[in-house]
Amino acid sequence: MNKQEQAEKDYMAGIKYKDIAAKYDVSINTVKSWKNRHGWHRGSSKKDASPPKRVHTKPEKGAHKKEDTSDKLTPSQELFCQLVGGKRMPLYRAYMIAYEESEPSVSTAMTNSSKLAKEEKVALRITKISEEEAAKHEWSLDKVIDSLTFLHDEAKADVYQYGVRKANTDAMLNSLDRITNLLHISDEGKRAKAEADIAQSKANEVNSNGSDGNIVIVDEWSDDDDTDD
Repeated sequence: MNKQEQAEKDYMAGIKYKDIAAKYDVSINTVKSWKNRHGWHRGSSKKDASPPKRVHTKPEKGAHKKEDTSDKLTPSQELFCQLVGGKRMPLYRAYMIAYEESEPSVSTAMTNSSKLAKEEKVALRITKISEEEAAKHEWSLDKVIDSLTFLHDEAKADVYQYGVRKANTDAMLNSLDRITNLLHISDEGKRAKAEADIAQSKANEVNSNGSDGNIVIVDEWSDDDDTDD
């Protein structure tokens, strides 16, 4: 294949006159002459018609690209989900990493990350990753509840055995709070019962100490400071 035939193939591929001329070390007029002499055409009904130019719009700084409406996540979305669901990273921080190419500001990341996390396919992916991470470490809601229940029961037993102290009451109430939150229990009856148990335990302790006649007990549950002899 000679130089003119190679140049024709380049022309048919849409390469510009000046680029063809430079490639084959000839003038632009020579390329045009070859084109006219041999009747080169690029497949358009209009002679010498050049392919339409592609216009690329630069994305607005700090804004993530318009997301695909299909179920498939973009690479940036997937990374965002991995950081949030797998690494437990704050939304805005995960967004700044996943979309660092657009250089989002912190305020932009906070706004956009919240919206992104609410998109159905993104939210489902984050949930799935979180479940996979929990399964990998053999954690489950039941195991967490069992551990907190154990802590609650041990703290309660300690209250009965050694009396009311800040350490055991805090442990008991904190574990109860966490169990209530995890199970989304709105009824305050269980907490009220636990607090009643503590109050009864304290009352029993007061009665037990007061029975020997040697220990003076100040009743913190009444408004007066009278004590029994």
